[in-house]
Amino acid sequence: MRTRYAVLGLILWAVSINAQDTTTEPPKLVVGLIVDQMRFDFLERYQEHFGEGGFKRLMREGYSFENTHYNYVPTVTAAGHASIYTGVTPSVHGVIDNSWYERESNRMVSNVGDTAVHIVGSLVERAYGYSPTRLITRTITDQLRQESNSKAKVISVSLKDRGAILPGGRSANAAYWNDWESSPGHFVSSSYYMEELPSWVVNFNKKERAEKYLDKTWQTLLPIEKYTASAPDDNPHERVLRGKETPTFPYDLKAMRELYNDDPRIYQALWVTPFGNTLTREFALQALKSEDLGADEVTDMLCISFSTPDVAGHTFGPQSVEVQDIYLRLDKEIEVLLNTLDKRVGEGNYVLFLTSDHGVQPVVSYQVAQNKPAGLAVIPKFNQDLNFTLGRTYGALEWIEYFGLNQIYLDHDLIEEKKLSLEEVRQSVVDFMKEQPGVRFALTPEDLVSSGDSTGLVEMVKNGYFPERSGDVMLVYEYGVMPTSDFRTPISKVQGAGHGSGYDYDTHVPLLWFGKGIPQGTSARKVHPVDIAPTLVQILNLKGSVDMTGKPLPEVLK
Repeated sequence: MRTRYAVLGLILWAVSINAQDTTTEPPKLVVGLIVDQMRFDFLERYQEHFGEGGFKRLMREGYSFENTHYNYVPTVTAAGHASIYTGVTPSVHGVIDNSWYERESNRMVSNVGDTAVHIVGSLVERAYGYSPTRLITRTITDQLRQESNSKAKVISVSLKDRGAILPGGRSANAAYWNDWESSPGHFVSSSYYMEELPSWVVNFNKKERAEKYLDKTWQTLLPIEKYTASAPDDNPHERVLRGKETPTFPYDLKAMRELYNDDPRIYQALWVTPFGNTLTREFALQALKSEDLGADEVTDMLCISFSTPDVAGHTFGPQSVEVQDIYLRLDKEIEVLLNTLDKRVGEGNYVLFLTSDHGVQPVVSYQVAQNKPAGLAVIPKFNQDLNFTLGRTYGALEWIEYFGLNQIYLDHDLIEEKKLSLEEVRQSVVDFMKEQPGVRFALTPEDLVSSGDSTGLVEMVKNGYFPERSGDVMLVYEYGVMPTSDFRTPISKVQGAGHGSGYDYDTHVPLLWFGKGIPQGTSARKVHPVDIAPTLVQILNLKGSVDMTGKPLPEVLK
């Protein structure tokens, strides 16, 4: 009898272990979706006209963190993509902006610019290329590749170079982006990853899908009277595209194209219309098929960044019918993506997360018209007045090496030559700047350590500060104030939107989880995009990273 019970116990133990192994088995594929410039409230604002198979399916069957905020500034594309995939803020990964001033070379540098590599697939010879070398820390995609002994495949896709390169990290099999300047309408890569494009990419480019979309007319998906969540189609707060007299539907791309006379800039029209999202989705699904992602026992990763919402938002503003229509059509692209993943990888065999790299500030002229807080911080005037003030104190010399939208770089060599205290000159800059209209804080590196600010904004500046790359004084503006290098346009005439602040319109983004092992539910707990990577570490049974400052999200690990 004892023997029988012992055998039965062993069987039950084995079944229990197998059941546990099944529940903790990692997915075959992880899909990371970043929607560039998507505020959280867009999910609610446009929900009435979403279909059942896109955003609504993710919310209905997956898990939504409804209080997801960025915890650093500036909130921009490069920093957002890097933070999502590294699990750390710019203070650690070093991508402090889309571009920044480099003291060593005395010039602005791109977050992914690299003169040591070249573009692969370019139709025009370029003197430089792009790579992830300025990204200091490793990404979750790097960890996946390393811990699988490079068996896992990582493919990253976007219209933007930074939207593809930074998620892929230093170890991706490939990053592909759409380079309208060197290869109009084609997807290209970097010699950092390969010496020539794979045949499937060459074949995709040969189909000239971009040409097909440039022959189309962009009409609203629904009758225009249904776009009640937006301002009237014809309003003065939107930029007017070349070939148009008003910022209104329809957009006849073929007619607009004739005005460009083979100028490759016409391909930028794809970036500002929903056809850019369609092109991105088509290329991503071709990568899924051609690279056999999710086809074996080793987890692969497909990173997709939809860039069009950002370009359209900058052009038309979040109040526009154009932006609303782009989201209604993106909803359908996501539905196609999910259906394809279900068929090819298998429903329940993949995990998908969707978030954004930043939100967007309302167009300041629109805010003024609505009697809401808004203003402009005119950088050229600040620069001129500050240099004059420093000249009166220390001598009529060029003390400012570079004055950016959010940071001021002083000439350290000149300060040393004149035997001045760097801290003293920095404080002089702070004393001047904090009195300027629209400036809430002016902060030195020392202030980031000692400040007792209760708003959380100083902590966000600290999280975005990287000593070797950041300036001498960091600027934080008042709510609703947008920095601008344009000193000619009055606030009432400003068109198009911006982002970069630490306020809710720029920090509050969606975070949706969906797929294998993900429960259905919502949470109002405040979380951050840097929590995504450490959560994936748990989902993928990886060893983790000592660099990660984000925390795993237990709600989706149950």
